[in-house]
Amino acid sequence: MDEKKSPIKLPSTIEDCHQRIKQLVEITEVLIVRVEKLELENRELKERLNNNSSNSSLPSSQDFKKKKQKKTKPNTNKGGGQRGHKGHFRKLLELNDIDDLVVCRLPPRCICGGNIQLKEDLVRHQVHELPKVNLHVTEYQLEKGVCRCCGTNQVAALPAGVTWGITGPYLTSFMSHLTSKYKLSRRELQEFLKEHYDFKISLGSVFNKQKLINNALEKLVAELLKEIKQSSCVHMDETGHRRDGTSQWLWGIMSATTAFFSIEKSRGKKVICALMGDFNNIVTSDRYAAYNYFESDKRQTCWAHLKRDFTKLSEKKEVVVARIGKELLIYQSKLFERWHNFKQGHISREELIRETGHIRTHVGELLEQGSYADPKLKIARFCKNLLENFTALWTFIFYEGVEPTNNHAERCLRPAVIWRKKYFGTRSNYGSEFVARTISLITTWKLQSKNAFETLSKIVEEHFNASSLQVITQGT
Repeated sequence: MDEKKSPIKLPSTIEDCHQRIKQLVEITEVLIVRVEKLELENRELKERLNNNSSNSSLPSSQDFKKKKQKKTKPNTNKGGGQRGHKGHFRKLLELNDIDDLVVCRLPPRCICGGNIQLKEDLVRHQVHELPKVNLHVTEYQLEKGVCRCCGTNQVAALPAGVTWGITGPYLTSFMSHLTSKYKLSRRELQEFLKEHYDFKISLGSVFNKQKLINNALEKLVAELLKEIKQSSCVHMDETGHRRDGTSQWLWGIMSATTAFFSIEKSRGKKVICALMGDFNNIVTSDRYAAYNYFESDKRQTCWAHLKRDFTKLSEKKEVVVARIGKELLIYQSKLFERWHNFKQGHISREELIRETGHIRTHVGELLEQGSYADPKLKIARFCKNLLENFTALWTFIFYEGVEPTNNHAERCLRPAVIWRKKYFGTRSNYGSEFVARTISLITTWKLQSKNAFETLSKIVEEHFNASSLQVITQGT
């Protein structure tokens, strides 16, 4: 049986009653503060649970709750090309560009017994085939001798462009391209070379080839950064990177036609100062505090990030906060409507500036309202931060070549993010430099619609020539 609880001792005098009431009031005040704190914490946790790609920086692949799509009428058309659509056909190569020509002859008679009269034109059909490729192996036999005068042993030098490595410049470039652009691991590269070319190579040799590529690209990648700094506007972004189990950061700096990447230990302003300290033009970025290194009139804040922030505000439980968020979303939509009209040539730059004037005014007023909210709420800090850098919201309206979003940087960073998800980072400084430099080359040449592999092959060949010349010079 449960023990009976002892009865509560009640105060016996008026003074005792007053004392007990005072104690209860103090306890109640403490509990009220505690409950308010727990309610705030619970609300924040619920908001974090509802984070998705539309109101935060989470990628869509990590959305916990997928938004239900609006039901639409089912499409009755079958997949593929629709009846009556304009056909698309591969353009035939010229006869000078084909390797083999086979003429298919008609029999002299038809199956009905009549003679067949040939027409002047032909039906042309071209088949593309991958040839069987064997590695080309060259053996260099170096004469050995001894000086009759001094007795020094002598060995002939290798020809220019030939090093003591077991792979030539083209194969070395091919191996690098498979691991960087096509994201094969070293072991997968081993298997690929063995399966397709019957060529065995150790993991250590693969690593040494990557070190060679890394050294060969050093000068080119430095030139890419110099070229970017000459642009009137650049995009900057950063993403996490694991270096031998520690957190580092992959920084990306891009112009319209050039991209530079670097893996750094820090995400702070000192990296920006080291990489872009002498840059004095416009930088497009997100709201990360390190980018405050640049003055507001030299920055463009990403409106794609702002749209997610406004969406987050519009979903708040506080009525005033939700109203401000919804109104900011409305003006964001109006702003982009004007921007798209400008990009399509429907309005001029002067008309864009004039038509967005009231939008800038109303957005400023809404941010001012949000800055006076309860300091405990995030909207107050958020709005104050935007007001401090208010000029950076509108740079794209006044300057040619400036975009309102940082989508260009995020698209350029995407291959590096995919690489990170597959390989979980790097384990050495050489590995980090190899990743950053090869992605710099590949991304830049993609932006310029050039063949990155051809360029890499030429760079490596020049590096081989310089290395062999250095060996010959040292030998003499």
